[in-house]
Order: sequence, then structure tokens, then C-alpha cells
Amino acid sequence: MDTLVKERRAEMRILYIDHHEVNDSILNITRLDSRLEALADMITIWAAKNMERLLGTAAPSTQSAEGSISGRTRSRIARAASTSLSGASTKSAVSDGTGLANDISGLGISPKPAALLDNDDAALVANVKELRRWTATKGDFSGSEREMYGPISAFVAFVARCVQMHLLGSATISEEAAKECRLILPGSDADYQPSDADDRTRIDLGLISSLVGDPIASHPRVDYYRLRAVLEAKRSKSEDEDASAQLYEYTHQIFSQQHNLRFAWGLTACAADVRVCHFGPDKAVASEPMDVATSEGRRAFIRLLVTWSLCDDSQLGRDPTMGYMRDKGCWWIDCPDDGYDGGDIGSSTSTSNASVGASSSKMERYYFNTTICLADRLFGRHTRCFPATKDCPAKKVPKGESLKATVVIKDAWAYAKREASEDSRDEVKSMKKIQATFKTKNRQDILYPKIEVGGRVKIKRRGELVEDTTLTIYDGCDSALLDVVASEILFRAHRRIVMSTIGEPLRKVRGVKEFVTVLHDAMQCHYAITKHCRILHRDISENNVLVVRQEDGAVRGLLIDFDCAIDIDEEKTGARGEMTGTYPFMSLNNLSRSEVKRTSLDDWESMLYLLCLYATVGLEKGNERSREELAELPIARWRKDDIGSVTHAKQVHLSSTRSFTEDILDNFNGKDKYVAQLKKLAILLYMTLFANEDAGPLCHGTSKHASGSDAGFKQAIWAELSGNAPPTVLADSISSDGCGPFEMRAQQWELISRQLLDAITIAKNGMDKWRDIAT
Repeated sequence: MDTLVKERRAEMRILYIDHHEVNDSILNITRLDSRLEALADMITIWAAKNMERLLGTAAPSTQSAEGSISGRTRSRIARAASTSLSGASTKSAVSDGTGLANDISGLGISPKPAALLDNDDAALVANVKELRRWTATKGDFSGSEREMYGPISAFVAFVARCVQMHLLGSATISEEAAKECRLILPGSDADYQPSDADDRTRIDLGLISSLVGDPIASHPRVDYYRLRAVLEAKRSKSEDEDASAQLYEYTHQIFSQQHNLRFAWGLTACAADVRVCHFGPDKAVASEPMDVATSEGRRAFIRLLVTWSLCDDSQLGRDPTMGYMRDKGCWWIDCPDDGYDGGDIGSSTSTSNASVGASSSKMERYYFNTTICLADRLFGRHTRCFPATKDCPAKKVPKGESLKATVVIKDAWAYAKREASEDSRDEVKSMKKIQATFKTKNRQDILYPKIEVGGRVKIKRRGELVEDTTLTIYDGCDSALLDVVASEILFRAHRRIVMSTIGEPLRKVRGVKEFVTVLHDAMQCHYAITKHCRILHRDISENNVLVVRQEDGAVRGLLIDFDCAIDIDEEKTGARGEMTGTYPFMSLNNLSRSEVKRTSLDDWESMLYLLCLYATVGLEKGNERSREELAELPIARWRKDDIGSVTHAKQVHLSSTRSFTEDILDNFNGKDKYVAQLKKLAILLYMTLFANEDAGPLCHGTSKHASGSDAGFKQAIWAELSGNAPPTVLADSISSDGCGPFEMRAQQWELISRQLLDAITIAKNGMDKWRDIAT
């Protein structure tokens, strides 16, 4: 295993420790309505009896079999009407020997014959015999890990066949209702690397879904974009933590590749212990182990797979307000506008592909086939951005061709107040305030995102439209788990916003000069929003700065994503102790959750990290460093998933001008043109932030200490970049008294912010005079 994979596994283990809980009530996330629940009970009993027969083990007793019937089904049996799931007349039931047939037939359920030994299923029966070795495991599995894949796949395929037989060709369920169900099947490949993976890791098994009428056939080389869940297998029950950590690693790739995923499921099989794991925005919750060495454990695993086959697609994590149109080669997505009352998805703005997740607000439908940013982290807001158009393509879009976009759609799970009317950091409200302010002040010189529509996404749940929030996801779980996920800091709302002004990801920038221009424009916008709108962004990162290419060829920078923004003048704007943003770009003040009030200087510090990270990788096509090269550099520690490691690394690298130069600046990619000027801009920004004489007594580095003045060095850099003398304020002498750097500079945040904007402005305006200097 190479160094990168080992480091990634270590980071995922830390995530496991910080985000993992065990609570069986997560199975209620896929809770069925009473009639589907009765059907699931019936299929589960029938499948379990057949599996026991094929394994040659004692069939569960009538009492044990009936014990798997849910309490809700039992209560409904007594008062069930004689209507079927489809509303058609009920077909007479065939007894399965459990004594339940007559009762369940009152719910419209027609049990199947108990035998599963016809010629069509000969191959399936033969594969199930592999199960004996796995299900006989009392301790560690006797064979290799690879030898577990076949029995596990056989188990899943067997349950899929049982589901299929019950759903097709009987009065069990209507043809239309069956179309809403699915088969859960194993991929035929094991221990393989999906082609859409962003690393070299290999998954053990992948589970997919197919139509109920599809043959139970092999599905080779299933990529992440198709997976319903990854299953990680281990020989020993003691390897449960390792299995979960690897499952975390693979599941983050599913979030990245599936644009319509709200949450994800996964499985671990450690010897005979199977756990199901649910990945929400902030927490992963696992079930207690289902021991397939026991009939009870096998029946529990069967019931899980049956429930996944029958439940609503949204309960498996899919977003019902967007979907892929195969005949058009693009996605459709519905966007709410909370500024409107009334209207529905069937309005004139919608098409015949109406979503079941229609909002009571006015809905607008858009189409896209490319992305700007993906949900590339396991936990968090899962922000995705799509360049889109309101025009539905008349025919299928050729592969490799992009739709002509007129807007950008942002989809994210942001922290929020439960009541939308009380949510002071609602991005829609912030953007409308910015738009109104800049229009009044006629700030045409500043490029900023303009909102078209936006609001909280609503989905259907048990026949009613509800806001899609963390409470919606965990609906049905027990109070203990709900207390964890519903606390104020973890409450998230699913928001969708449509903005005009189209941009490209920052990685599309072409060279140092374009990079400096884009950063300047984004931070000029940031400064104006802070000053005139009194809004603090709090999340400057690579996904939130876009490149805008205008018709005349000029490049501009666009600051987006106000999910974390707050009103500076509100009483609680300090948000002390609260962390916002993305680890590699978080300020030290933010990472350490210090008591110092957050200011615009924290965002400027984030911009400095962004500059350093991109300059280290390389800004010209063909010059980019490989992942292996980057992993060997000190700055790689900024991208760890361990907050402690990130904080310590930045404290060391920013502790002095010398450390910053040797650890960071000296590792900028020397193949890029103008990298020498970029280094000078970086050191000037660093010194304005971390060695600024205007912060009062000495404010140098990242800890309290006394040191000599760097004012002369700073003046020389300023003069070289601009060709002019620095402002007088930069030439003042520095006191030698020690101090805490963050609290001192926070008191002068408005003045220092102006200095920082001046620094990047003179760099941008002086670029015509730059000469490429060898480094």
C-alpha cells in the first residue's frame, strides 16, 4: 500500500472516531407504509425459510418466523380492509406454512409457494450453496477476505430473486407500483477500482439497483456513479473499525460522483457480522451487527435488503427534485423560489418530467450536463454547482458537448435555523441584500453574483410536502439519535439557489497573471460587501472563487457561496467557538475556535492559503505537480482531515517570515512564469496579516513573543511590486512589546483589510511591468 493510501486511511480512521455512532433506529429511515411493510414481512419470512432449507439448517419455528413480523403489521392485520396494494381484488393466498397467510391476505398480500427449486433458478441455488462456508463462521472467517465476496454476493442475489418473484406476475402489487420498487444486486467484480475514482483505492463489493423485471445477471465494473452502497469485507470481527474507516473512504467518492445524492448507505461484513451504515451530512450511524451465522441474523439482513427494494427512492438518499434524462443526455433540476406563493411543479415553467418533490413555492426547471464543483467531502454541506439553462434540449446532447448555460445553480446542505423566517444566515437573504445595496450604489465596477430564484428544497414524505432538512432525513429514528442530529449546530437545510453570471472553476485559470486578477476581483467584492452590506463571507476557498471569461477575452474573478455568511452588526456575529469553512483554507483563529471575534481578516488569511496552495501545485497547464510530489511537501499537511494536524502545521509555517519562506514560498512551482512576483505578493500579504505594526504592539507570527521589525523588508517588496513608495502607515516603527496576534489585529480589522486590498491591487495593476525572473 503506497504512502498516499496509508495517509488517507489514517485520516478516515480519525473521521470514524469523531463522527461514528451506533444506533439501530437508523433502519427506520427506510420505514415503509403499513401495506408495503406487510409485504416486506411476507417476503422476508418466505426468503428466510427457503434460505434455511437450502443451507440445510433447521427452518425457523412458526413462532420465530412470526416474530419477524412488525408490530405495525400485526396491528393492521386485525383491521385490514380487503383491498390490494393496487386497489384490485385480492387474489386468494397460498399458505406458506406459517399460519400467517390468511391474516396477511387481508392486506392484499399473496404469499408465494415456499419452494425455490425450479430449473430457471438452478444457477442461483448452486451459488447459494456457497453461503454455507460464510454462515457457518463462528469466529474469524476460515478463508481469505477474497473468498468472502462470493458468498456475500450470492446472499444478495438470492434475496433479489425472492423480491422479484413476489413482485412480478401476481396480485401482490400492481404493475405501476412495482415500477417504483427495485432489485438490489451485487456487482460481478470484486476488489476493483471504479473508473471514476479520484485515487487508486479498490472497493471490495458494490451494490447496485435495477428494474424489478430485469434479469438477475452480472453487472461488471460498476462505477461510483451507479452504486447504491459499497460493502467492505474483513476476515475478523476485530477489524470492524478498519472496515468502517475504509467504508468512509469509498463513500465520499459516491457523494462526489452522484449529483442527486442527499445521504448515503454502506455495509461492512466482518466475518459473519454485517452492519449497515448511514452517512448523513454530519454523522455516520451504524446498526448493531447482524450475525449471519444465526437464523435471526440472516433474517435481519434479508429484511434490510427487502426494505431497500421496496422503499421510496428518497429513503435511499436520492433527491426526487432532480434526475437524469437518458433520451436528452442531460439532467433536469427543479429550483424553488421562496419569494413566490402558490404555484406548483405543473406550472407553465415546468415540463412533462414533473418531479414528485414539487414545492408549494413557485418552481423553475433547469437543465445541465456539466458541473463546476462536486461534493468532494464525506461530511459537510455537500455543495454542488451546475451551469444550467431553462431551455430543454430538443434532442440528445452529443457526448462531450456542453449545454449553453445562462445561470449557475448551487445545491447545498447549509447550517440553518429550523424556522426559515428566523434564519439570519440564509444565503438567499444575504444575496438579495447585496444585490439591492450594489444596485443602489451603482457599483458596476464590482462583479458579484446576482440571484434569480432560490429557497429551501421540499420533497414529498408520506404524501405531504416537507422541507428537506436533517430532521427529514432522520425522521423515524429514536429520540436519543434525534437529539444528536437535531441540535442547533448540526441542523442543516437543503437549499438551492440560481445565480446569473457564469463562471468556471478556479482550476481553469491560465497562469499567474490571470490568477492574481481573479483573486483581486473576488477580494475587492469581499471588501465592498463587508463595508457596504455589513456581511462577512467566512468561507473563502477554491470552490468559492470562480473565473469569469468575458466576450472581449478579459478575465474576471467572482466570489460566490454565502452559506456561512453573517450580518456583522448582529449581536451574535462573533460566533465565538464556531468553525466555518474548509480545513485547508480556515484561518488559525477559526481552526483553534478561539474567543477572538471573527473578522474579514480571517477571510483574507483564507485567501492567502488559497494563493499558496495553487502556487505550489502550479498555475500553467503542463506544469502541475503530481499528487505524489505534493504529498512530500510541508503544505500537504494543510489538506489533512485531522483538524489538529492542520492547525499545528499552519501555526508552525506561519510562525515567522523565515518559516513561511522556507516551508511554503520556497516550494512554489518554479516552472510557472512570474512565480517570483507571486512569492513577493504572498510575503506582503503574510506580513500585513502577521507582522502588522498597525495592530498596536508587536503582532508577529502566530504566538505571543517579541521580535525585531520587518517593516523595511515589507516596504522594499511593496516598492518592487508597484514601483511606488508604500503608504506612510507601513513605514512606521514597530514596538517590541509581545502580544497575542489575533486579538490585536482584530481591533484594527477595517484598516488592515484596506491595506490588504491595496497590496493585491498594486500587484494586479503592476503586472504589465512584471518580468519573468528565474527562480
